Amino acid sequence: MKYNKILAFCASALLVLAAGCDKYDDSKLWDDVDKAYNELTKIQPMVEAVSQQVELVSAVISSGAITGISAAEDGGYVVRYKGADNTEHTITIASKDEVTTAPVIGTKTEEGVLYWTINGELLKDLDGANVAVAGRVPTFDVNSDGYWTVNGALMKDASGNPIKAEGKELSVISKVEKTADGKGLITLGDGSTVTVDLFEAFSIGVFDGQTELLNQYLLTMPASRSLTLSYTLTGPSADETIIKITRQTSLTAVLDASAKTITVTFPAGFEEGGFNLMIADAEGNVLIRPVYIGDRAMVPDYYGIKTVEDFQKFAVAVNAGASLKRFRDPATGLITLLQDLDMVGFTAWTPIGTEDHPWGDKFNGNGKTIRNIEFSTDVTSQKYTGIFGVVDGGSVENLIVGEDGESWTITGTANNGTAVAPVVAFAKGEAVIAKCTNNLDINFTGTNPSEALLMLSGIVAQSDGSTIGGAGELACVNNGDIVITEITNKKNGLTGVNIGGICAHASENGTTNITACVNNGHLACPTGRSGGICGTIIKGRLSACVNNGMIEDGTQYKSEDKGYDHKRMGGLVGATDQNATIDGCTNLGTVLTHVGCRCGGFVGHNAKGKVQNCTNGAEKDLSKGNIIGDVVTDASGNLHGPGWACGYTSSDIKTCYGYGRVATYAQKDNLEAADIALHDNAVRHGTQYYKFVSGMTSGYEPTNWVNWGSTKYCNWDVKTTKELHSGVKYMAVEWTRGITRKMKILEIDLTKSGVEITTAMADDIIPNPNGNDNNNSGKNKRELLSEVCARLKSTGVVAGVNSGFFDSHDGFPRGIHVQEGVPMYVNNRTVRWNLTNHKWGFTQFTDKTSSCGVKEFTGKYKVAGTEYEYYSINDTICRHGSDALKSNIYTHHYKKTPHSGLTNPLSKKCLYVLAQFTGDYLHVNTGYHKAKVTKILDGRSSAIASADLPYISDKKTIGIQIRGDVADAVKASVSVGDEIEIKCDIAIDGNSTKPIYTINSSMYQFLNNGSVTLSGLGADNGNLNTYDPVTFIGCDAATTKVWIVQVDGRSSSSLGMTAPEMAATIKKLGGHNMTRFDGGGSSSMWVDGKIVSNPSDSRGERSCMNYLLVRAK
Repeated sequence: MKYNKILAFCASALLVLAAGCDKYDDSKLWDDVDKAYNELTKIQPMVEAVSQQVELVSAVISSGAITGISAAEDGGYVVRYKGADNTEHTITIASKDEVTTAPVIGTKTEEGVLYWTINGELLKDLDGANVAVAGRVPTFDVNSDGYWTVNGALMKDASGNPIKAEGKELSVISKVEKTADGKGLITLGDGSTVTVDLFEAFSIGVFDGQTELLNQYLLTMPASRSLTLSYTLTGPSADETIIKITRQTSLTAVLDASAKTITVTFPAGFEEGGFNLMIADAEGNVLIRPVYIGDRAMVPDYYGIKTVEDFQKFAVAVNAGASLKRFRDPATGLITLLQDLDMVGFTAWTPIGTEDHPWGDKFNGNGKTIRNIEFSTDVTSQKYTGIFGVVDGGSVENLIVGEDGESWTITGTANNGTAVAPVVAFAKGEAVIAKCTNNLDINFTGTNPSEALLMLSGIVAQSDGSTIGGAGELACVNNGDIVITEITNKKNGLTGVNIGGICAHASENGTTNITACVNNGHLACPTGRSGGICGTIIKGRLSACVNNGMIEDGTQYKSEDKGYDHKRMGGLVGATDQNATIDGCTNLGTVLTHVGCRCGGFVGHNAKGKVQNCTNGAEKDLSKGNIIGDVVTDASGNLHGPGWACGYTSSDIKTCYGYGRVATYAQKDNLEAADIALHDNAVRHGTQYYKFVSGMTSGYEPTNWVNWGSTKYCNWDVKTTKELHSGVKYMAVEWTRGITRKMKILEIDLTKSGVEITTAMADDIIPNPNGNDNNNSGKNKRELLSEVCARLKSTGVVAGVNSGFFDSHDGFPRGIHVQEGVPMYVNNRTVRWNLTNHKWGFTQFTDKTSSCGVKEFTGKYKVAGTEYEYYSINDTICRHGSDALKSNIYTHHYKKTPHSGLTNPLSKKCLYVLAQFTGDYLHVNTGYHKAKVTKILDGRSSAIASADLPYISDKKTIGIQIRGDVADAVKASVSVGDEIEIKCDIAIDGNSTKPIYTINSSMYQFLNNGSVTLSGLGADNGNLNTYDPVTFIGCDAATTKVWIVQVDGRSSSSLGMTAPEMAATIKKLGGHNMTRFDGGGSSSMWVDGKIVSNPSDSRGERSCMNYLLVRAK
């Protein structure tokens, strides 16, 4: 049976008390704890009583019989019965006042078989079959919420409500009596009755004086250690019976049939025992009466450990291999610490469990604290030191050792294999150490000879295949410090000092699992191996652990030539071997080497261990996870010193995150001046095993991450600088710090006279299909960037990039395109609403300011004073028209034959109204523009002939394609020669009042008002997890300085770029906002007469759709 809720409440209440302030009034909480504990002690006998009564009924139905009925002192019944094995049992049926009145359990006969019922309904087993009274006995229990269950299912009363196990016992048997015809009649709680055999051939009573022995008989042990019992035989066959003793346990019993006595002799150390009496008559009737006897002095007032004296006796019993019955709760089977232990006045402690007699059972600390510890132990002749010494296959759970400021002093000579930890010194054989907290500091003042392994830890010193911690509340926590300033043993390996916040040394003997544990302690030692979680892990796994504590070596050997070589340390682990795995762990503590030893946020010396999914530091808190120390090169050229991942590794570091800083020793008091975690300071030695990308020629997926949204991540050398015009500067740069990346930058100052950013459509055509099924590479029908720039060079174009995203096959961009104030292209509304990733764009306003914000289009036109909405400009929707989006506009850029063999069709079944502007052509955000109707064609009732489709060649004419009821209304109100009005409004970040000169649609905005914004990207978004060639643009806070950046990629000479890096790049350049353009094989830059980028397509520069140009007039 489990009492999870009650135990959990007690434990959590105690944790609250432990963490509370001195002024907290805890009396109410203690009352609740006492109540919960009392409920626990009440429920257990209730369950036992129900089980006994059900077993009685089942037994007597299954070839058994009631052997006796007598009145109990409390008004209930004492019933004896025997089952098919003839063994007699005795139970007590509670009085009516002590049982619940809910009629729940009963029986029912169907087809001659007696079945159990619950509230009159037949009880079913797991297979849905009825449960026979003579069959398997139902299992009654109380669940973790305190409600009765039968066979695991909630029991409910007649109203359908669950039955709470509190106050009174559950009704099973309400009455047992003898009938007139000599049968036994059992009345159950629901009123149903069961008639059973009544065995009356003979019966036996066993007495100590006048006291009958029922169930277990507790006696006061006589000085003679012997006891004479008498017995009586009654019944019709009493004089024809034989009687003998058939079994004896832990005592000696001798029967004298003539005197009708039994002499019992008790050996020294007797606690409990018994014997069986077998009685038989000539008719073959057999009855076996068990007699149980216990020494009253050996039955405790309570089970478990309440006092320090109890705890000491417990330790002595364990270490002697003696019985622990005195301490074991018979209800739970656990050894439980019942209250806090105050160790005031105790200066030493004998660890529980030795190599000869290890602890192999279950210890429940019950959330209690062993406090006021100021122990001192000489380890010269004591190998294992801790509250528990050796634990082999057993468990220690829910224990708190010490309070803040308390310590355990270790003196003497720590010889090879010395293990010290406040909770458990040595755990092996699949031992479980869970939900334990250490608050003790370990004060080591002893000596440690050279090449003698010394293990010091907060929770477990040495582990051979144990489990430490666990998910959720099972985690272990170390808050204690282990600081050693001087040590003579200079070894850095398995013959040196191993220190771990949770475990000092996880050996090759078995697989150690350390899960969800936390170290908050400061760990320091000049030599050996130290790790926030584990000093050394040879074979095992660390999962989801966190180190918050500072890890450092010391200055003792700072002046030595090779002082750096005495130490290995990590935020998580000091050193590993090939059978070690560190997965999903985090280091938030500082790792400081005074001597330049190998140290890392994860591991100091990683010898082929697996390190994956781990994090050093915190993305938004650079005070966490700082790795500090100088780099030292030894005589062989090997490097020592700090790395945010590892000081040394000989296996791959995978899918890890590096934050915090990697600082020199001189920067330890000025960390602002230090490097942040970068790809080239992740590992100090063995850098070939740290890769931040899966491949330079394929894949391009990140394998490790750093804070690539920080400007300190962006490090490059400028290789070329050229002023293209006053206010236009070109730079070619190459990244450093371990990143191979070539990047081209255009810096444009819009405040300079004649400088502007404009756009151009390939061939000045839209749509501009090339029918290539989007198989893009090289030149294919449309103009290349270089061709567009050459065509427009005479207008002052000095540079350009491929910009907008597009569908190559059908030849339309994704988004809005405004060229010199004219709206050349607008996707239809359905596409705009669905392609929300393209709602951003780069905009230059006519006042020479700029934006990277969200754009929103609204188109209107008026006919005969009535206003209508149109939904696109030069969109492919004109190929077929739309009954939902009923009006759409097209212009002279919509060519019937964009290229040989390709056609841009117009729908033959629409109304067309063509009008020529009488003043300025349609511009954005400049109000209504007037136009005179020049042609009206209606193909709705009779399709327009192909030769008559109204394609436009005049640059001042615009066409409106109309469907549905709007077409009816327009047709009825317009004639050739009439004046209509058209306007185009595009709001940028909600503002539609500023006239616009240029818009080129983009994708996302990764930098918004100076902050990196990636929240809109899903985890699998390619902008986050793929390095690709890319082009992007940003502007400063004043919106007058613009940077256009192009990054080469997909080659061994240049890695592409991800979204956080784009944002950081623009931010470092001085930008405040940015958005990205097209990338991949389309990414190209033309400067001053030539392509300066290295397009990744095999055929070079790609035929794209629209381009962004820099013009200097």
